Amino acid sequence: MDIFWANRLVLSVAALVLTAAGVATAVAQTTTASIPTIDPATTFSVTLPVQDPGVIDFENVDGPRQGAGIELSDQYAASHGVRFGRGASVHFCARVFDDVNASLCSYPQAASGRRAAAHDVRSGGPAMVMDFSKSVSLVMMRINPTGGAEGEAFVAELRGFDASGAQRAQADIRFNWSKDAFTWPTSVALESGRAQLSQVTVLLRRVAQNNQPVRFLIDDLSLQYATENAVSPVAAAIAEQKGPPRATDTQVVQSEGVGAAQAALRVYPAAVRKRTVIDWDGVELALGTQKDMALAATPYSGERFVAAAELPLLLPASAEPGSTVIVGNRDSYNAYFKVGDVAYSLYGSRLLTVIAKNDDAPGVNDTVTFAGTEQALTASFAVYGAAYALTRHCADESVTADPTCHDRDALAMIAGDLVVVVGDAGRARP
Repeated sequence: MDIFWANRLVLSVAALVLTAAGVATAVAQTTTASIPTIDPATTFSVTLPVQDPGVIDFENVDGPRQGAGIELSDQYAASHGVRFGRGASVHFCARVFDDVNASLCSYPQAASGRRAAAHDVRSGGPAMVMDFSKSVSLVMMRINPTGGAEGEAFVAELRGFDASGAQRAQADIRFNWSKDAFTWPTSVALESGRAQLSQVTVLLRRVAQNNQPVRFLIDDLSLQYATENAVSPVAAAIAEQKGPPRATDTQVVQSEGVGAAQAALRVYPAAVRKRTVIDWDGVELALGTQKDMALAATPYSGERFVAAAELPLLLPASAEPGSTVIVGNRDSYNAYFKVGDVAYSLYGSRLLTVIAKNDDAPGVNDTVTFAGTEQALTASFAVYGAAYALTRHCADESVTADPTCHDRDALAMIAGDLVVVVGDAGRARP
């Protein structure tokens, strides 16, 4: 809980401590770069999805021979926007093999047609790599090991990465091989939601042999292009934010649980804390849009905090399963989650710390601002009448060890993945 209050105080200083004129106090920075705003035209634009590329069945592949197969690389780059890494090849499947047709396709038939693609771990590394020039959100395929014992267990591991190299999706599918495997009974899929995948890797492991990577076959590769620059209604609302939140005239009575915050505020003798006015109509509109877009927050723990919150909570839609944890009270919350191997925290509050009483309803900056430290990068913004701070934490708590930690575009992509969640107390529009 100490981390919760510490982060809360950071935001109070960074975005919520205001002068009577309504100017936010900036957080101390270790970086010397200027603090830009996110350009809504480039970061939060929305376009329609491109056309479905169709299924790749590997039937009409030409190229140099690799052993008895045809090396697979960029044959589908123009038509489907996909390039295959080293170790991939296309093979002819038949009931009888001779010296010419001997191949890794050890089955009498492919999943469809007469050819299938293979990946040989000895020549291309443990995983098949597919790079996409047109981002995808769904990858499906038939998969088979090149051989095995009846009933033997295999695990297919699929991983999806965005343009920055961050892992945005994963799927682990366990299946049993049998003597009837030539019927290609196993289909695997990797779905990323709204995340745009620029690379997908496929790895097959043999469970009985210490999860050793093995060579395998795929066929009927199906892709779905991602919607370009698609954003949640939350991201669109952030981009359209005009002016700061409004505060009520009623002074907030703080509970004993915020003693640390009270002590920090004693340096401002005239400071009072006021609740902001939430735009519940805007929140309801966002909830309806999310439903139409089939958007939902990644399952989280901390349901009782969500139920008691009297402000809209912003939560990730594509976090790692089981990684989102929420703590808070009626006026503020902290959410901790991971996207790939990167840790994030998100603080939201409907409290304003006002230095002096003023009828002009002071508030925070009306644009997204960035603040960088040695340990993190934070984007602060106001939306729906509350203030939020999204923080990307550096690996090993050091930007020196994690040079991508201060990538503002990457943090903006995470902001574009946020959705609104409202608990029982919030639905009462307090």
